[in-house]
Amino acid sequence: MIQLENVKKYYGERLIFSDVTFKIVEGEKVGIVGKNGAGKSTLLKIMTGAENFDAGTVGGLRAEDIGFVEQTPQFSAATLLDELLRIDGAEKFMARKILFGLGFSEAELEKNPNNFSGGESAKISLAKALINEPRILILDEPTNHLDIYAIEFLEDFVKNYRGTVIAVTHDRHFLQNCVEKILDMENGRATLYPGNYEKFIRLKKERRESELKAYEKQQAEIAKLEEFVRRNKAGVKAKQARGRQTLLDRMQRLEKPPSNETAAIKLNDAAESANRVLILENISFKTVIKNFCAEIFKGEKVGLIGRNGVGKSTLLKIIVGELKADGGEIKIGNRVKIGYLSQGHEELDENRTPLEELNYEFGLSEGQARSELAKLNLFAQVVEKPIYDLSGGEKTRVALTKLILTGANFLILDEPTNHLDLPAREAIETALQNFDGTILIVTHDRYLLDKITTRTIQLGTRNKEPGTRDEKFARATVKLKPKTQNLKPKNEQALEKIEAQIKMAEMELKMIEHEINGATDPKKLTELAAAHVAKLEEIDELYSRWEELQC
Repeated sequence: MIQLENVKKYYGERLIFSDVTFKIVEGEKVGIVGKNGAGKSTLLKIMTGAENFDAGTVGGLRAEDIGFVEQTPQFSAATLLDELLRIDGAEKFMARKILFGLGFSEAELEKNPNNFSGGESAKISLAKALINEPRILILDEPTNHLDIYAIEFLEDFVKNYRGTVIAVTHDRHFLQNCVEKILDMENGRATLYPGNYEKFIRLKKERRESELKAYEKQQAEIAKLEEFVRRNKAGVKAKQARGRQTLLDRMQRLEKPPSNETAAIKLNDAAESANRVLILENISFKTVIKNFCAEIFKGEKVGLIGRNGVGKSTLLKIIVGELKADGGEIKIGNRVKIGYLSQGHEELDENRTPLEELNYEFGLSEGQARSELAKLNLFAQVVEKPIYDLSGGEKTRVALTKLILTGANFLILDEPTNHLDLPAREAIETALQNFDGTILIVTHDRYLLDKITTRTIQLGTRNKEPGTRDEKFARATVKLKPKTQNLKPKNEQALEKIEAQIKMAEMELKMIEHEINGATDPKKLTELAAAHVAKLEEIDELYSRWEELQC
């Protein structure tokens, strides 16, 4: 059992949290949530022994029992596979399974681990934490830098994990599907709730309402006692007044529960546009995108999905004109006004302050600019800092403010919830749900995708190398969402038939994978591996035919 009692932590004179008390039973899966700056990562460092604390006790945590994903990993082996096999007790089969599941290809297993990107390095660090299935697995934002397929692999791994898992995350889908308790860090304290994300939201609301009623009841009683004391300090009831004052002095005052309100994001009503908002015909760009075709209609909310590196952000930049395609044609409908939110916030001039940015782009006065930025919780000194000095979440809020002010009726969004905490993600989700215009969105936030998109488009199917083991987790998770009434494929009957064949083939693939996971006989494993490769090739061919019918 893991047990923390009255743990307190300061950074200098600033109190990070106090009286943090909770228990985690062996084998439980626990998510830790809270606003940015609430001390979530600091708490993890205390639990792993990497950070000291100022008061309280921490028990049930031994360094040798913990697997922790490093924030700044360092690698020493010559190849990626060897990096995992250097860990005591690591088995080659498990190392390959985890690396394939996280999206690495066969060729990349022989690549030097120091030659990968920052996001890929984070995945390597995650693989190292998973390899030996430690008794306690501690994860700090484990889904950051992962694509949807790698995240789904991680979810499956965590759900089937035999040990204890503790994860700091803003990923609501992960919290909904993988944890059985949620530790909420708020205003320097921690509260443990049973259940997944949606149950946590309900219980937290009920708790807040109950605490508010108790606080208001006590305030009414205090006011009544104070009024009695004021009226009777010197009179026949002076003795009773002194008794009431004693009650007041000894009363343990309840704190007013913190407000649950977050700044609401309100997108402007969308102006009318042509029914066909965007047409992409045979778009190609270097070796990344080949002959890509798609149509988006007025009022649709479309998710663009695919593995990291298949060109999702590149395609968005081609649509908005930041990059020029090598081939193909882009058609934008009449009266369509695009509003673009980039993943890297390139639309912001980082040498300006947020106030200067809104003044330059929209001619707003300082008061008007402060009012607009305050709607997204940007206040005081933050709006007077150069944008380069802001956090990732603060930059996203500035970019969203600009997007709202454009009055666009077609929003093109690249990872709009990156760096944002749960309240901010929920505010964006509500705003996009209520928006009556058209949306094309790239995001790894599956909860957001599920809530707002009417359909998804997969990019990169043809570009994948058929038959590779990393396809195992890509093919089985593609969601073919129902099309809107406006969408008219060239051959609807043939398209529906292929979609049915894809679903059946993916079910068969899952059955093969289930057998592989349970098989121990080498001959049986060889047969299953051959069946697995054949089924992947079949699915790849079906997707190629599906894409051709979409063009």
